[in-house]
Amino acid sequence: MTDELKDFIYKSKDKLMLFHLLTEDEINQVLPYLEVALFKKGTSLFEEGEPGDFICFIVSGKLEVKKGTEFEGKQMVLGTLGKGSFVGEMSLINEGEPRSASVLAMEDTDVVILKRSAMDELTAQHPFIGVKLLKGLNQILAIRLRKAIERIAHVF
Repeated sequence: MTDELKDFIYKSKDKLMLFHLLTEDEINQVLPYLEVALFKKGTSLFEEGEPGDFICFIVSGKLEVKKGTEFEGKQMVLGTLGKGSFVGEMSLINEGEPRSASVLAMEDTDVVILKRSAMDELTAQHPFIGVKLLKGLNQILAIRLRKAIERIAHVF
């Protein structure tokens, strides 16, 4: 899947944002740090409260993001994500902090994973690329925070 992975990142780099500041040569240097995984329909990628250690990008399939409510055993669906979307971005910054939501594969889903340990190694080996990835991550977090604030403002 290496060629398929490379094609996916090249074609999706502007949408993925984490990679949008990278040149093609820099993307090639990042590829060895990425993993590919398939999550079968009904499989949990991670559960709310678990320590986070990776971000994943959806190559194909659909994921559902759920958040626990004050009612025991009840969850609220925060969203459904498809190709080009990503989950788990906070775990690249908040090492070991608990996941804020649960993510479940709604159908067979191929993902690209960047683990925190791989990000640390990549940053140590290629600091300039690491800085670009962190800038992209900051942009992602800023956009998601802004959207969350807008949603909260509409409630009041």
